[in-house]
Amino acid sequence: MAKATRGSVDAACIARKKGWAINLSGGYHHASRSRGGGFCVYPDITFVTHYMEKWHGVKRFMIIDLDAHQGDGHGRDHTDKARFHIFDAYNHDIYPGDMQARRNISTDINFVDVNQDDIFLPLLEEKLNKAFMDFSPDFVIYNAGTDCMAGDPLGQLNISEMGIIKRDEIVFRLSYEVWRVPIVMLMSGGYQMTNAPVIAASI
Repeated sequence: MAKATRGSVDAACIARKKGWAINLSGGYHHASRSRGGGFCVYPDITFVTHYMEKWHGVKRFMIIDLDAHQGDGHGRDHTDKARFHIFDAYNHDIYPGDMQARRNISTDINFVDVNQDDIFLPLLEEKLNKAFMDFSPDFVIYNAGTDCMAGDPLGQLNISEMGIIKRDEIVFRLSYEVWRVPIVMLMSGGYQMTNAPVIAASI
């Protein structure tokens, strides 16, 4: 996990130069500066924002977290909404239910209310485009958990395999093509044997 955490920082540096990059691990969104959480020990998302600000002069970050679980770790670490726009679509009925971190979410979507492809995908495109328009980020961190896919025992949501692929296409198209903002993608959660082939198809 420590090497994968460094991989998130390295991928962010590549994205800054090339426009996009992917870490095939990372996305430890339950970990914060002060503690671990869930299956997450190291706060790689916080490391990315710190490193990119200190060494690359990035000032405004958008964290797009589409894992089934709330990103409470990075939510606790990024409290300044003028510098960090957290876009989090997650199942409000499962772990972690962190109300302190939730106060720092700028775009908060309850996945349970939009729990099928034909509702979620148009809403994602609409809300995310508005977030880009309103916030104008310099850099995007995309936490692309696949535990929102149907059948996941922890996520308890119902997005199809093709829905996951289309979701990733929407995020990359808006960030990289429409708004011209560098994006780094982190894999985050997903607890089925079918996750890997879906991720491969998306990439």
